[in-house]
Amino acid sequence: MENRLSVGISHGDVNGISYELIIKLLAENRMCELCVPILYGSPKVAAYYRKALNAETFALNPIKEPSEANGKRSNIINCADDEVKVELGKETDESDRAAMAALKRALDHADGGHIDVVVAAPQGKGSFLADGAADLTDFLRKRYGAADAMTLAVNEKVRIGFVTEGGRLRDVPGQVTARGVLRKLTLLANTLRDDFTIQKPKIAVLALNSRVRGEQSEEAVVIGPAIERARQSGIMALGPFAAEEFFAKRMYEKFDAVLAMYRDQGMVPFSAMNVPGNAVYVAGLPVVCAASLDDPRYDSVGQNQADEQGLRNALYLAMDVRANRARNKELKRNPLPHYDIASNGNESDLNVEQIEGVKEEPED
Repeated sequence: MENRLSVGISHGDVNGISYELIIKLLAENRMCELCVPILYGSPKVAAYYRKALNAETFALNPIKEPSEANGKRSNIINCADDEVKVELGKETDESDRAAMAALKRALDHADGGHIDVVVAAPQGKGSFLADGAADLTDFLRKRYGAADAMTLAVNEKVRIGFVTEGGRLRDVPGQVTARGVLRKLTLLANTLRDDFTIQKPKIAVLALNSRVRGEQSEEAVVIGPAIERARQSGIMALGPFAAEEFFAKRMYEKFDAVLAMYRDQGMVPFSAMNVPGNAVYVAGLPVVCAASLDDPRYDSVGQNQADEQGLRNALYLAMDVRANRARNKELKRNPLPHYDIASNGNESDLNVEQIEGVKEEPED
């Protein structure tokens, strides 16, 4: 148990698919071999869904604190009123409060070092709005005072971060500033190094406009200069690329991550890749928190059709990030001697043609 990470899973909306995902995930025997799972939720609601899913052999070990966790079983800490009412397929004020109570309790324990990572099951937007936030990332950004905290969408093919998140599309041009792009590029580069152990990450930066360019465009006045400043500071950033062409030609396969200007610009093609088990990680925080890209799916709750792969991948992602952070912290404490063989090389001078396959080759 000493060598396994303790994973806190917040139960999300009790009226959505979250408990179906959680039960399917924790019912796997290997989960307790990989980590020490601790569900922050409601034993009463868990029992209700266990019966509804015909998972009578699935059991949770009730505890009050993470220190009491049984390393051979899935554990549960009660974070909800025992009288919490389950209303299938309906987001309610009560279900929103129960979701936030569990998430906050898990984060409190992560802050105190009692658990290693937090994985958030799907909860309704109303739960965040009631707390003065737009979504999970915005909630965490405000909780930790991390102005640059950023959603990082992750699957087997690509990692995508965002300069702006939420708000109206017509407001995006005014929100995309050279300073903002540079700060998000810096955060993304640091995240790739510290949380994903990619020592020299290559980052593609998307353009705001697809075809309309000019001396006064955002690409020329804002994004281009931000990329240049990032390269001067040692960040291997290239672009700006027109999003349509970039994704259509699968140019993302040549990069370690992509920085989109706004959420839909990156999230729509990300979701359209049809890669099972998409997950998100919130970069730029002192705690490690990941989630699946599933929403509560109130329209299909109770039908035993939910796929837990996204929640599984979120758990794996959080565990990987936590392990990478610990490893990099140890390496920084005891660094190995560094010898720069190509001392005359300047990676900041790389251009798009120098990354094989990024520029389309002329036909014979």
